[in-house]
Amino acid sequence: MPSQSEKEKRKELLNRFKKEEENKFLDSLPIDKQKFQELFHFLDQELEAGCNHDLRLTEKYLNSNNLPINKTLDWLRENGGYCDCEVLFNVEEKSED
Repeated sequence: MPSQSEKEKRKELLNRFKKEEENKFLDSLPIDKQKFQELFHFLDQELEAGCNHDLRLTEKYLNSNNLPINKTLDWLRENGGYCDCEVLFNVEEKSED
């Protein structure tokens, strides 16, 4: 059975690893984190009528905010956002971790 100091050391290492992963994720964002939060809010409102299973709404948001479209869409796809609802379900979840 590990000692208390050993448990604390493991916990510290785990926390450090989680923080490093979070920093890597944030550094990889193609747009400002605040803009992503606004995108999620926009999609949440717009998807009440359902998803068309494309990125039409995401593109609309990016376009209306003069944000890089292709770079952002590529990044979203790499992170599980292949349509507007997946941007909410997959990418937003990662950004909250």
